[in-house]
Amino acid sequence: MNCTIISSKAELRLECKNENEQPYHGIKLELYQIIMQLYQKGYDTFYVNGEYGIPLWTAEIICRLKSSYDITLNIAILYEEQSTNWVEEFRDRYYQIQLLADSVTLVNTQYTSECYQEADDYMIQNSDLLYVFGTKQDCMDTVDMAKELGIKILYI
Repeated sequence: MNCTIISSKAELRLECKNENEQPYHGIKLELYQIIMQLYQKGYDTFYVNGEYGIPLWTAEIICRLKSSYDITLNIAILYEEQSTNWVEEFRDRYYQIQLLADSVTLVNTQYTSECYQEADDYMIQNSDLLYVFGTKQDCMDTVDMAKELGIKILYI
């Protein structure tokens, strides 16, 4: 079964900006536990958009799990220059997950105001479950589309 994981990006608004400190370790541990629980329930294919935060961390966790589990990672690239303005470390991690992903789909060649929603739409259309890190209000269009398609939705 297929699962899309999206985020409201609340993790990027935390006061602490050092990813190697709390609360990020706790967030990543919880994310790992959620992925493993989903995998044990039969979700073996995951979609993320590769953005920094929950999507990138999800991809990194899945890439590590690929050596021990039959798990698939699909990345929906928002637009061609998505990581251009990122710091080098995050950009390198972004390209590393693309190398290790099972598929990488470029949703748009250029940035548009709709590119985030278009990537979410693409991922949702290929999923059985939408896992939202945030609230319905944070991701309303994506949640509404998932409901219309009869896709199960979980929140954290």
